[in-house]
Order: sequence, then structure tokens, then C-alpha cells
Amino acid sequence: MVGNGVTDEIFDGNALLPFVHGMGLISDSIYEDVETSCKGNFYKYYSEDTEDNNDDSCSKSFQKVDRAIEGLNVYDILEPCYHEGDSNSAWMKAAIANGTLPKSFEELGFTNNNDERHLKVRKRMFGRAWPFRAPLKQGLVPLWPQLLAQTRHVACVSDVVASSWLNNNAVRKAIHAEEESVTGAWELCTGKIEYSHDAGSMIPYHKNLTALGYRALIFSGDHDMCVPFTGSEAWTRSLAYNIIDEWRPWNSNGQIAGYLQGYDNNLIFLTVKGAGHTVPEYKPREALDFYTRWLEGRPI
Repeated sequence: MVGNGVTDEIFDGNALLPFVHGMGLISDSIYEDVETSCKGNFYKYYSEDTEDNNDDSCSKSFQKVDRAIEGLNVYDILEPCYHEGDSNSAWMKAAIANGTLPKSFEELGFTNNNDERHLKVRKRMFGRAWPFRAPLKQGLVPLWPQLLAQTRHVACVSDVVASSWLNNNAVRKAIHAEEESVTGAWELCTGKIEYSHDAGSMIPYHKNLTALGYRALIFSGDHDMCVPFTGSEAWTRSLAYNIIDEWRPWNSNGQIAGYLQGYDNNLIFLTVKGAGHTVPEYKPREALDFYTRWLEGRPI
């Protein structure tokens, strides 16, 4: 089971443009201009080690896309974009210092009888996620500090509450973390970790495992712009397995919760409607529903 997973440099690199166009974030004319200028190979625009990234016409066309989406939260385009030093951050820092956080923050992680989490809490929590535009290829995987270079702040994300909570002595003790004097303070997307990828595209691995008979569920929150569902849909289709369950909605709590397509060799591609990069964070009930059904071997 893989959720919003970076899988292949080309498929994931080419996924952004159709996603932002399909979501109405860029105009038809911008989409057509980039299609023409980049000749369908959008992923080369991000490449660091190919002469194709010096293609002036492609680069200039894609700058229009960048300008259109730069103010969006990449992990869920429906979520707010928080800015470093804005009034929200200042208010939260002051509230934490004074011990006057509202009830929703005091109940951080609380789940009520309807399995719905407090949205106001979720908007302000953030864990490690794949950095936007970090391609899946052999070599060092650039994390946010390397991508941003001049600033430690991850675009649109507020880590005020997460930092305060994870640096609390009682919390550190409860999760068996070393004392701050030993490991230092918790930091959002620290640059102290280096991760190198040496396996290339994951598609051959998926092909091998599914051909051996292992079941696979590839799911995507359909509002994640960091690893768009358009790339996952494309690479699962590229395996060229026969479609045995044609694109259809799946339900949770009596409502359409997303869409799925089933293939030979026990492969399913599934979207979760309205979810971002970390599906259970945004849609816990729906995530539990499809997860439970899949584990039990029931139809989703």
C-alpha cells in the first residue's frame, strides 16, 4: 500500500501541469503554451543535470505556472497558506507563551465519536513530507533546507504548534526522545539529515511484486500538489494491466469519497476526494474505510 508516493522522475515530474490545469489553477492558454514550449516533457524543467533544463522557451513558459501557484499550500491546495511572521504565527506564539491556547489546541489529536478531527488543529500541524519538486532519481534527495537555500521556513506551513509540542519536556519523555541537551531542539524539516536514493524509478519494483501476485493499493489525496494524483494514475496505467474494475466512485458514510480503477494482478489505483498529501490527516474516516476493506479483502 502506497499513499501519494513519489515513484518515478518522469511520471511524477510531468504530473504537475495537468494537475494545476485540471484544478483550474492555470488558464487554457498557459497550459497550451507550456505544452507547446516543453513538448510534453515538463519534468526536464526541474532537472539539474541535463542540458534540457536550459531550454529558454520551456523555462519562460513554466514561469507563468510558478507565478500562478506560488501562494498555494503545496500539500493541500484547499488549506490556508501561512506566512513566516504573519499575524497568525505571532498570535500562536504569544498564546503558547501565555498558556492561553483555545480548547481546540488543548485537545490536540482528540477524536470525537464521529471520528472527525479538529480541522483548526490539523491546519497548524505538520510532519515530514516529500519536498516539493524533489525528483526521484539516484543521488542525494534535497530536503526543504537545500531547496529553499536562504530560509528555514517551509512555504505556506506553520510549525508553531508542532515545535512547541514536540519540544515540550513531558512530550519528549513520553515518546522516549533524548533530552534537548543531547539531540538539540526538534526542527521542522531539518537540514541535518542526508538521504541518498540509489534505486531509481520504483515502477519496476511495483511491476515485479504485482506480477508475483502481491496485492497493491496505490492511493492519492486528490488535492495534493506536491505529488499529484495525475502522476500516480499515469504510472499505474503504464503497467499495461487489463482493467477489470473500470473507473468508478467509491463510498464512505453514504457519500462519494473518491474514485478507483482496478487492474489485473490485484492492483488498485484509488483517489480520496478532498484529501491532501497525508490522506489520514485530512480524511480519517474515509482512510479507515478503504484501509479496513482492503485489509479484509472486501470490495472498496
